[in-house]
Amino acid sequence: MPSSPLRWEFHLPLAPADLLRSGGPAQYVVQEVLAPAQVAGQLAEFRGAFQVQGPLAILQHFDTLYSLLQARC
Repeated sequence: MPSSPLRWEFHLPLAPADLLRSGGPAQYVVQEVLAPAQVAGQLAEFRGAFQVQGPLAILQHFDTLYSLLQARC
C-alpha cells in the first residue's frame, strides 16, 4: 500500500518572528536568518532559480527572502 503524501498547511503568521518558531512537524519555519552581508549573493541565486523554477523558488529560498525583509525592518 503506498504511503500518503505528507500534508502541509499554510498559516499566516501574526508577527514575522512567528516564522522562526515551529508550530508542528508539517509547518515551515525559517532555518537561518542571513547576515546582511550574505543577502546580496543569496538574492542573486534566488533570482536565477526563480527564472528557471518559477514560484517554487520562493519556497526553496524563503530564508533569503525573509532575511531581506528582516534587514529592511
